[in-house]
Amino acid sequence: MFLISAALVLAGCDSASPLEQYQAANTETPSESPDAKLCEGLTTASESGHTSMRAAFISDPEGRDYGGGVINELTQAGNYRFLGGEMVGKTCYAYAEARGEQWGKTFNLAWRCPVKVLSDNPTEAGKTVLQVVEDRVCDYAVERGAPARREVEVELIHQ
Repeated sequence: MFLISAALVLAGCDSASPLEQYQAANTETPSESPDAKLCEGLTTASESGHTSMRAAFISDPEGRDYGGGVINELTQAGNYRFLGGEMVGKTCYAYAEARGEQWGKTFNLAWRCPVKVLSDNPTEAGKTVLQVVEDRVCDYAVERGAPARREVEVELIHQ
């Protein structure tokens, strides 16, 4: 009887969802990882990097629903801001926000997208510049430090 109970308990322990299993496997990224060092140095974005971040609202149905109709107006009003990078699991994410009022309504948009391409910053040693993100798998309504929401692994290209 004891063996059957123990087997049932052990079988029940492996019932984590695929996302939970992914998060558990990717909770620690070695700080010595080359990708982690590049991501930590991500402090600015090129014009193509900014465009790529904003394109998420057009490329992704969730992005269109979240703020696709207002992102260009907020950007033109100077209310878009790039917030740098952060490793989430094994993926480097770039963060941005757009806050302001349009059409009498207040918008507070915050999102992150996996970084695809970055380059060295020619003016700051050890710092990197965002060039392109994978804009079809971004997370919306998310702040820095938030855990992974889905399985995303994007190969980071350093130019």
